[in-house]
Amino acid sequence: MSTTPSGPGGVVPSAPHPQTPDQDPAPKKSSRGKIIAIVGAVAALLIAAAIGRASAASDTVAPAAAPAPVTVTAKPSTVTATVTSTPAPVTAAPITVTAPPSTVVQTQTATVTAQALAGPKATIKEGISLVGVDVQPGTYRSDNPDCYFARLSGTSGELDDIIANGNGATVVTIDPSDNAFESRRCSPWTQVG
Repeated sequence: MSTTPSGPGGVVPSAPHPQTPDQDPAPKKSSRGKIIAIVGAVAALLIAAAIGRASAASDTVAPAAAPAPVTVTAKPSTVTATVTSTPAPVTAAPITVTAPPSTVVQTQTATVTAQALAGPKATIKEGISLVGVDVQPGTYRSDNPDCYFARLSGTSGELDDIIANGNGATVVTIDPSDNAFESRRCSPWTQVG
């Protein structure tokens, strides 16, 4: 029974509402327990399928073991449902592994003996030598005090052929543009540059 206010300070009891023909006389029992059991069973099947799919997608193949049953139990207030599923055995396709090509490097030591090519020599002979043929351009030293040398523009024997000359121990530079070099009593010459 409920009460409603009826003025200042007074409370008038209200009567229960009469039931109309449109309303159900009593609420029906809920089917919530059955729904929970069905949802649990579906979830268990989905979990088992996902485990099977994940096992098939893996790259490595484990040795086959006895499949373990999966049991899901849902316990709503009064309904109990048990679903048991055994995962299907997984057979993986054979995997072929090809190793990358390998490169073998083998090192051998060889001894090469170089032969001097015919051409200008690093030493200067007594007499007249042609530059680039008998003697190479460069700087030479003679320690002989009786030495005479001459850088020559030609080999005619004329005084005009002498570019430069000198006596005694000396250091002389023969240029690539010189035609010849004359040496008297200067041996040995040592190339210094």
